[in-house]
Amino acid sequence: MPEVPSWIETLGRFGHFAKGLVYFIIGFFAFKLAIGAGGEIAGARDAIREIGQQPYGRVLLGLVTIGLLGYSVWRAVQAGKDTDGVGDGTKGVCKRIGYLVSGIAYLSLGGFAGSLALGWSSGAGGSQDGAASPLLDSTLGRIALAVAGVITIAVALYFFYKAYRAKFMTEYDLSAMGETTRKLALHAGRTGISTRGIAFAIIGGFIVMSAIRGTSDGEIAGMSDALAAIAAQTYGKILIGITGFGLMCYAVHMLLMGRYRRFNVK
Repeated sequence: MPEVPSWIETLGRFGHFAKGLVYFIIGFFAFKLAIGAGGEIAGARDAIREIGQQPYGRVLLGLVTIGLLGYSVWRAVQAGKDTDGVGDGTKGVCKRIGYLVSGIAYLSLGGFAGSLALGWSSGAGGSQDGAASPLLDSTLGRIALAVAGVITIAVALYFFYKAYRAKFMTEYDLSAMGETTRKLALHAGRTGISTRGIAFAIIGGFIVMSAIRGTSDGEIAGMSDALAAIAAQTYGKILIGITGFGLMCYAVHMLLMGRYRRFNVK
């Protein structure tokens, strides 16, 4: 077991709760849209803005900020200390790099939440159109963008594999869970992780198409764009409803992880 301060576990648990809250809001909005209850397509930053609009919004944003920053710290520890024991082989190194990239992403999201909590940002939605334009200006940049898209699709495939094999169950302290809780964790995890896989596959596909075409017109930059693409399909309301439900299942998975995950720290 790696030498890791025990307070890292507290940050990690709080971080899982915060991540679960964000995904629940994204999924809830999508599900509401599907049933005609006034929902909307939302990404992670939209979910953060929604939290800030609630009573005591700044206090809630402060807690979410701490949680997301805590999650990013935990991801960095996972990568650096190899708390999951994935090793130094090619597969293990790839996983640890993935942990680090995830940590950086949630560090950015936590910084956004913190800026809203402190009143440093109005939270106004800005367009991400053309975010990849500098890369598209050169052949090397387009190759790099294509590689990023392929990696994103590979992550999506790993999510499907992880869900099918229920490999996430090994991360739980099963001895602390009752039979009903274990079943809930299994079904919520499989459904939620598979749904994330679909979203990542769409995101990766559009990134690759942008690189091939040399234009950002079809670029998908994040979860909200992936959800919009799903909603635009035939039977879009049904599909977005299923997707919203799946993301809420992922939120439940994250909340259960926050409570029952084995963090492997002293």
